[in-house]
Amino acid sequence: MRFTASATSGITIPNDIDFRMGTGDFTIEWFQYQLAGSATNQRIFSIGSYPSASIGVSQEGSDSSRSFYAWISGANLIAGSQNFLNTWVHFAITRSGTSLRVFKNGTQLGSTLTNSTNFNNTTNTLKIGNESTTSAGAAFNGYITNFHWVKGTALYTANFSRPTAPITPVANTQLLLLASTSGAAFTDSSGKGKTATPVGVAWNSLTPF
Repeated sequence: MRFTASATSGITIPNDIDFRMGTGDFTIEWFQYQLAGSATNQRIFSIGSYPSASIGVSQEGSDSSRSFYAWISGANLIAGSQNFLNTWVHFAITRSGTSLRVFKNGTQLGSTLTNSTNFNNTTNTLKIGNESTTSAGAAFNGYITNFHWVKGTALYTANFSRPTAPITPVANTQLLLLASTSGAAFTDSSGKGKTATPVGVAWNSLTPF
């Protein structure tokens, strides 16, 4: 899916109990291809908006050197000086017990964070490619595909081989946006039938596989 980085761009999925992880295990993973000229505080996804977002990922700084921030209600996991530009990258965030980790192409970024936050946002939408309250400063510029949300399972707890084929639903999958064809670009392949509404986002045939 091609994100145009306009002030209102992003994909919106309504608030749902399936996105409320409580204190349990989870996995959120995706592939991205970042283009030059991206906002300095771009969001890959967010439930809520700065400074009170409940969960999200931002990649902040200049195009060639960004810090990766993952947070749950203020608990930050930070990995700095990363270059994500002009290449497909697979990211995964997992929590297993109280261990919160981020992986880039199957290799853990930074240290493991101890986290037991009870995440139970009942209000804000899930926004992919921006914040719940959209802005140009938070808009992602590039491509995101195979966005996968798993509640109750940490699929990765140590370094692993980056996926080489489209992600398939597993037990506890709550959302899966494969964007494999133009006709199903915003179809939820999880079996849950979530509604994904795009603004400033269009299907594109570019793929990481």
